[in-house]
Amino acid sequence: MEGHGIEKFKDTGLLATSAMRSWTLLSAEIRSHEAGAIGAFTPQNGEITQVIRCKASAISDRSSGGVRQEVQAHAGTMWLCPAGIREEATRLSVDFPEVLHIYLPQHIFLRTAAEGTGDFGAQDLRYQAGVKSPVLHEMTRRIIRELHEETSSGGLKMDALAVNLIATLSRHHAEVSSTRSPVALAKGLLDRRRLNRVLEFIETNLESEISVGDLADAACFSLFHFVRAFHLAMGRPPHAYLSERRLDRAKQMLAYSDTTLVNVALACRFSGQANFTKSFTRTMGVSPGRYRQACR
Repeated sequence: MEGHGIEKFKDTGLLATSAMRSWTLLSAEIRSHEAGAIGAFTPQNGEITQVIRCKASAISDRSSGGVRQEVQAHAGTMWLCPAGIREEATRLSVDFPEVLHIYLPQHIFLRTAAEGTGDFGAQDLRYQAGVKSPVLHEMTRRIIRELHEETSSGGLKMDALAVNLIATLSRHHAEVSSTRSPVALAKGLLDRRRLNRVLEFIETNLESEISVGDLADAACFSLFHFVRAFHLAMGRPPHAYLSERRLDRAKQMLAYSDTTLVNVALACRFSGQANFTKSFTRTMGVSPGRYRQACR
């Protein structure tokens, strides 16, 4: 999944990527594209592409199986592409300085098929240009923000977003209607026993990778039901709770240990010290180093 963009966009600039992040259900990149043609390609993942920044006169022209789609592109213009079709040609009239590419692998469709999306696979995504969906645009906004500003629970946040993304695509952007009706998003609240299991799992694994699948398994809930049920039980989504607990862990390490800042960052599941410093400062209003000095 991580190498998909490298294969398809050999001559483009990579500005940001989810590679080396703990994202398990989708991957994403921000790339710059020069004017001209993008070679023919058959994607193995479902794809969402969205312009972040381009010139006002930008035009994108693509075709597959005799279907040609030409759109006047601007910031926010979005395309969908299913897995397995051959994109014969894509042409850009001008440079596109920033474009978001989201890759949805087959395994996420298979995992969620029995949990509310019906018989919807990566190959069933509609081949669509100029998609207008406030819901999808809000999700892509969150992905872009996480790519630019990594958070300690980013993996869990993107896992939960991926589950909701697949559900939205299956309802509104499938080439054929699902053969099964979506189930309710949550059948009920997490009872105290199941909730305690989830919270204990988080405490035990604060310094390890935690996916939404791990937490759903601990609660014996499906992916779809868990995200909603946890939010109802705790008043915030699982990634927000995990961020709070990892922030508390970072504050304790800074105040009561001599652990280096880079090791505090890694313990709190940041990819490096720079991202940790940026996130900690944004939340606390003071850098980790100054927080440590104040505590001493």
